[in-house]
Amino acid sequence: MAPLDTDTLLSVYLALSGLTALFTLAGGWTTRKPGLWLWSSAFMASLLGQATRLAVAAVWSVPASKPPGHLGGVLQGLLMLAGMYAFIGRRVPWLGLASVFGVMTALSLTLLQTGQSLWWSLCATQAVMGLALARAAWLAWRARDAGGSGALTLMAAVLGVAAAVALARAASVMPIGLSVEQLNAANERWLMVTLLLVVAEGFAMLVLVNSSLRDELAVLADFDPLTGLLNRRGLRSRLDRLRRPASGDRDEVDVAVALLDLDEFKLINDRHGHQVGDEVLAEVARRLRAGASADELLARTGGEEFMLVWPVPRGAAAAVGERLRALVSDSPVATPAGAVIVTTSVGVAVGPWNDGARFEELVGRADHALYAAKHAGRNRVALA
Repeated sequence: MAPLDTDTLLSVYLALSGLTALFTLAGGWTTRKPGLWLWSSAFMASLLGQATRLAVAAVWSVPASKPPGHLGGVLQGLLMLAGMYAFIGRRVPWLGLASVFGVMTALSLTLLQTGQSLWWSLCATQAVMGLALARAAWLAWRARDAGGSGALTLMAAVLGVAAAVALARAASVMPIGLSVEQLNAANERWLMVTLLLVVAEGFAMLVLVNSSLRDELAVLADFDPLTGLLNRRGLRSRLDRLRRPASGDRDEVDVAVALLDLDEFKLINDRHGHQVGDEVLAEVARRLRAGASADELLARTGGEEFMLVWPVPRGAAAAVGERLRALVSDSPVATPAGAVIVTTSVGVAVGPWNDGARFEELVGRADHALYAAKHAGRNRVALA
């Protein structure tokens, strides 16, 4: 079987790029994920570059058709990099990327106008594409280290391989000591690998988007959207992660549950509107979060109700309850309607660390203590 020639390989590459662009475009349309539009544009740029190349070859000349194809690869690499910046939430350096593309365009057109070997154009543009993909791979890898997912690892690996292929292709087509036949053969070998990488890149993008959507659903399931705190489900799923104080003996450590309910919160909504009420809730959550330690689980469990669960040495629970009350009540909340005075009643229940004290029993006791604090005049702490 005769090997595929460059034109055939580029035609296949054009078709695969078009399909991948459609897949990523559909993903961007349905998920609205940052970066997907740019990744779709990257494959579309490659497709348009090759389509322009074929059109110029048909109506003008074969040499004049080379720069559009080369520059399409550069644009693809730069847009892949821009997409990664956007996906991980970083500012896209548009000016720098546009400057790189402008320099490559000037170089390629200058080589064409001066009659120099256009293999230098392919060499330079592939090198720039490889460097752009390498940078995108590095960004994906760093995002994984900062708390990303295994999908980012896959994306980093695929982009890293694509960067290595582009750089290897650039090195193999340097017109130094090689005949045109040798250059064509080397280029065709790397084009075959590039065809496979188009499929791999599209697959990695879909995996990454699906993983990101799954993480978002997990956040929605476990966290309150207004305050960013855990909801009741999220708190319960993390109860086994409570850490005992390093110096505490298991028999000398209690689990404490504190329920906080904002006093007369309905009046705040009635007087100032629900938007101000939401701002009050968000500010209370911020204060509680700022005052919570790494050993404490904090959640919003109802409209104006919050819960804190923590391991505590015996006899120290009352001090924590007072700290929570003070965090909420010691200063008014600034809102567009003016300063709003907010107080809270706190009910605290304490039980031993072992399995003898079930969590629901502690919550029920804390709830009774909370009602006792309300009936005693509000803005105070009551122990069960």
